[in-house]
Amino acid sequence: MKKVRVLSLDGGGMRGIIPATVVEYIEKKLQEKTKNNNARIADYFDIIVGTSTGGILTCFYLAPNENGVENEPNAKYTASQALEFYSEKGYDIFNKSKHKSWFGFRQLFNSTQYKPQAIEKIFSDTFGNLQLTDLLKQCLVTTYNIESKTSFFFSNKENEEKKRAFYVRDVVRSTSAAPTYFPPAEITNLATNTKMINIDGGVFANNPTMCAYAECRNSKFLQVEFPSAKDMLILSIGTGGGQFDLPKVDKSGKWSVLKWAKAIPDIMMDGSIDTVHYQMKHLFATLEKEHQFNYKRIDVPLNKRNYSPDMADASPENIKALKKAGKEALLDAQKEKPNEFTLDKFIDELIKNATNPKTK
Repeated sequence: MKKVRVLSLDGGGMRGIIPATVVEYIEKKLQEKTKNNNARIADYFDIIVGTSTGGILTCFYLAPNENGVENEPNAKYTASQALEFYSEKGYDIFNKSKHKSWFGFRQLFNSTQYKPQAIEKIFSDTFGNLQLTDLLKQCLVTTYNIESKTSFFFSNKENEEKKRAFYVRDVVRSTSAAPTYFPPAEITNLATNTKMINIDGGVFANNPTMCAYAECRNSKFLQVEFPSAKDMLILSIGTGGGQFDLPKVDKSGKWSVLKWAKAIPDIMMDGSIDTVHYQMKHLFATLEKEHQFNYKRIDVPLNKRNYSPDMADASPENIKALKKAGKEALLDAQKEKPNEFTLDKFIDELIKNATNPKTK
C-alpha cells in the first residue's frame, strides 16, 4: 500500500529561505528523476502543513495554475519562485516597513516593530482573491485567535457544516503576524461574515509536524483512510532556530517588563521546535524497522548557523548567509544516519508512493 506523503514547514521569518532552499532542491530532483519539467512540489505531497513563514511557503507551493492549459504545470509557482520571494520582497516587508524608534519611546505605546501595509499588499498581489479551498492539495496552516483565546487551523478539507471560508491572503497574513513584529491580522470568515483577530501560529506550533500527524490521522486520502504512522512518509523542514539574543540571562530574575516582552515571543516560538522533533522521532521508533525511516527532519547543523539572530533581517548579507545555511542543511540531509533515509532516497520514496500527480 502506498504511503501518505506529508510536508511540514517550520516558522521563522526571513529564515524561511532555509526550507525554501531545501524544497527548491527537492523539486528540481523530482523533475530530473521523473524526466518531467512540469513536476511541482504539489504533485508529490498529499498534504502540506506550515506555520508562519512555513504557512506562506505552503500556500506558494499549492497555488493553482489558473491558465488551464493542458501541458502546463499544475501549480502556479515553482519552488525557485518561492525562494526568490524572500530575496525580492524581504526588504519591503521588514527593513522598509520598520517603525521609527522615537528615541526608544514608541515601544512604550506600541510594541509592533513593522507596519503591515507592505506585507498585506504583497500578499494581495501574490494570491489575489484565491481562496483556501482553491489550493491544489490538502493543507493546514496555523494561527492563534486572540479574541477567542484558541489555536486555530486553517484547513481546505473541512466539513461544510463548519462554515469556514477564507482568502489565502488572509491566511498567510494571520499565520505570520508574529507578536512584536506585526500587529494582529483582522480578517473575515467569508462563509459567515464574522471577524477574527489572529496572531502567528508559532506561539503554539512553530514546528507543526505533530499538527500534521494529527491532521493525517483524522483525514481520508486516496491511499488510505485515517492513516497511522506506518502509513505516512513525513518530511519536516526547520528554519535553523535558536539563534536569537537574550540579554544577560544570568540577570533574568531582574529583567524589566519590556525585556521580557521582547524575549518571550522568541522563547515561545523556539521552545517547541526540538520538543516536537523528539516526540516524532520516538513515535516512529516504536514502529517495525521497515517503517522507522518514514520520518525525516532536515535543519541547519548547529555549528553552521552563521546568520543574523534577527529573523526579520532582510539585508543582502543575511540573505546570502541564509541561502548558504540552506545548502548546509542539504549537505547534512544527504548523510547516512541511523533509521533515516538520505534526502535523495526520501525523494525516491516520494516518487514511488505517487498516486496521480494531477489528483487534488
